[in-house]
Amino acid sequence: MSEKPMRRMATCDAERGLCHHAEQASEDAADSAVKKVFAILGVDIDRPESVEEFREDLRFGRRLRKVADHGMLAFFGVAAAALAAAVWAGIVAKISGGH
Repeated sequence: MSEKPMRRMATCDAERGLCHHAEQASEDAADSAVKKVFAILGVDIDRPESVEEFREDLRFGRRLRKVADHGMLAFFGVAAAALAAAVWAGIVAKISGGH
């Protein structure tokens, strides 16, 4: 069984127990903060199915954004083609004398 390496070893050698306690307290605080943030987002990080559902929601959002980006590109392409066709029709009408 491997242990996590102790961080900040040089500054904690004199008070090894106190440093371990402080490090554990900071890890507990970080874990608590992460759980609170995900709880606000509606995800129970202790239930793998809840986390997976959240990940799928994020993937869906990414796919939706990419589709929307492609849709905007298509819209501007069609608008540019319509403008070019209108200009061309105007030029042709002007050349042919409006008939």
